[in-house]
Amino acid sequence: MLTKWPAASTRSAMMLAVLGLVMSYGSNANYAQGEPPEPPEDPAVQPEVPHEPPGALDSIPVPEPPNLSEFIKNRKKAILLGKALFWDMQAGSDGETACATCHWHAGADVRDRNTVNPGVESDIAKAFDAHDQFFQPNDELEADDFPFHRLQDPTEKRSSNNPVVHDTSEIVGSQGVVKQDFVRIREGIRKDKGVIVPDSVFNINGINSRQVTNRNTPTTINAVFFDRLFWDGRANRFFNGVNPFGDTDPSAMVWKTEVTNLSHHPDRPMSQVRVLIDNGALASQAVGPPLNEVEMSWNGRTFPELGQKMLLLRPLRKQRIHKRDSVLGKYRDGSGRGLKVSYSQLIRDAFRDEWWNSKETTDEGFTQMEANFSLFWGLAIQMYESTLVSDDAPYDQWKHGDESALSEDAKKGLEIFLNEGKCINCHGGPEFAAATISEIRGALSPDEDPIEFMPMQVGEAFYDNGFYNIGVRPTVEDLGVGGNGPFGPFALARRVKQGQEPHELGQDISIGPNDRIAVDGAFKTPSLRNVELTGPYFHNGGQRTLTEVVQFYARRADFFEENKDDLDPDVEGIEEIRGDDEKIAQVVAFLKSLTDERVRYKRAPFDHPELVIMNGHKDGVKRGVALDNRVKIRAVGRKGGKEVKPFDEIVD
Repeated sequence: MLTKWPAASTRSAMMLAVLGLVMSYGSNANYAQGEPPEPPEDPAVQPEVPHEPPGALDSIPVPEPPNLSEFIKNRKKAILLGKALFWDMQAGSDGETACATCHWHAGADVRDRNTVNPGVESDIAKAFDAHDQFFQPNDELEADDFPFHRLQDPTEKRSSNNPVVHDTSEIVGSQGVVKQDFVRIREGIRKDKGVIVPDSVFNINGINSRQVTNRNTPTTINAVFFDRLFWDGRANRFFNGVNPFGDTDPSAMVWKTEVTNLSHHPDRPMSQVRVLIDNGALASQAVGPPLNEVEMSWNGRTFPELGQKMLLLRPLRKQRIHKRDSVLGKYRDGSGRGLKVSYSQLIRDAFRDEWWNSKETTDEGFTQMEANFSLFWGLAIQMYESTLVSDDAPYDQWKHGDESALSEDAKKGLEIFLNEGKCINCHGGPEFAAATISEIRGALSPDEDPIEFMPMQVGEAFYDNGFYNIGVRPTVEDLGVGGNGPFGPFALARRVKQGQEPHELGQDISIGPNDRIAVDGAFKTPSLRNVELTGPYFHNGGQRTLTEVVQFYARRADFFEENKDDLDPDVEGIEEIRGDDEKIAQVVAFLKSLTDERVRYKRAPFDHPELVIMNGHKDGVKRGVALDNRVKIRAVGRKGGKEVKPFDEIVD
């Protein structure tokens, strides 16, 4: 294993301005002693009302597209297809990388070797005053590497008396594929034909190693409740059947058979149509990684080519499936590996005929089923992931009347979470999240909108509801929802300001050219459900334990001054728990009460087929690239299996 680079000189501590709020209380009785009476209370200033605990998760309906029946004719077969595609390692250009490769552990990723991205891509960020690099490719994460931004006293604000003792812009991401250019698929073979491209970043002594993503991997469990997905919200609410960008891409088209009475049209003519499938963020997200040159694909592969490849392969053919798998077990091949039914048959069974049954081919020579493979991939995986709802945590049991389900420490932590901690302001509702469908335009949304106007640390500004800059890292390092994609800004507020009209925004709002937008450096607020199992934390993966996370919120945003123009108003610190280890532990106890034991033990619907993950590299070279360190994750059935360990225990 390679050793870590020596730490460069750490960043000099900076004096921060301390915001203070002085409040005085008194009684008019003092007037009798010669003291002046207090001024009358301002009727506009209302005392804060204690927050009520959110409901159980099963009180929120699981969202789905309102026009789903226009595409899917058999829900069970669509879920079956989605689970097979999600876990199938053959989908990667290397024949070894599935969606599940980065979402195998409580829906997230806890691999600890070769998982660090150097970060800081923009020229502005590179010029920032200190970006120490501590990791090389194939390094193994250890407990004392965390947190990535470390103060001498982790519970107090940064100051000259509490200096920064460790800082890096590096990111704990997920391993993907080795850098190559795509040439072609190879019929009946799971590995694509590619040409190695020298990688100046991810290499071991000049030999390409697996690339690492530039953000930490969020969990897929409960992801169905979000209005938009990815940390930056680029996975659009509207699935266009082709890519993550929804209504922003006017050129995204799928193929549909033109006639309904096909008995008189043996050629079954087809034409391109535009679709926008609402509540489709899961599908929008699902079609991103399969073509991403870091995550799953050699550079340049298309979805029709992926479809052509997968339709020639038996589903999951190299992976064992438990005979009691809650979805796949019934279709398990007699060999115990893979399914006995083909992907083409599953598509025919799951989807309406007009999306696959034409006998024509496209100008590029693809069948309709191949050309529409992105549509099938996205919707089927959405159907599968919609079943991954963890609504039986101790917290849910407590909300249903079992007082013993929460410990006394967890109940005290909940009180802090709801009140003095103000955690509920961002992690709201039964989902304990933000940017959710229920909050923005559903059951909990009477006073909420996709775009809101809010007081910030400095002044007021428009922002995207559910996306907040909390000062984990300097804004210039990663703009988050403030960034741009191939079709313009990710942020709804910025799109409106630029004169665009997001499709069915559902909000009557005008943002003038001189109005302020605060979206830079803002990221989607994730769900706290099962957070015990989904470390490391934040978009950069820079915190190892929940205690470190709570300490972060207790002391104040790490980059408060640097990010002040875009900073959320609720990250000034929590005086009531700052330096109080007992109260911090109570908040952690509450957060752990959001863990569903079915997730911890991989019980249905969280059971899965066998998966082989690559956890860094061993000494040696194979076919011109670094030799993989392969780790087998055993198949489990509906009754579950071995306990899922938290990240902090794995790297301890």
